[in-house]
Amino acid sequence: MIALLDYGAGNVRSVINAIEKLGETVQPVTTAEDISRAGRLVFPGVGSFGAMMENLHAKGFVEPLQAHLRAGKPFLGICLGLQALFEESEETPGFAGSGLFPAG
Repeated sequence: MIALLDYGAGNVRSVINAIEKLGETVQPVTTAEDISRAGRLVFPGVGSFGAMMENLHAKGFVEPLQAHLRAGKPFLGICLGLQALFEESEETPGFAGSGLFPAG
């Protein structure tokens, strides 16, 4: 089973279809606990870095995402899903990312 983090934007259905075509089962993330329980996590994303980070904070997803990565669990970030791991983005100055990697 692969957990899929959907923060409300992006072509999530295409990612789900691709994973299922590989024979895997996809469990959408709806709570912070879903991230904590995930063995493998995929995070696709499109749109604005700032809006994404606001949404992740509002849903309480940032801390569990950081813990998942710090634990060395498998993770695939696609586009903004990978950018979320950085301290910040040039796209939206003033919005902090999850801070797992330095920016620049």
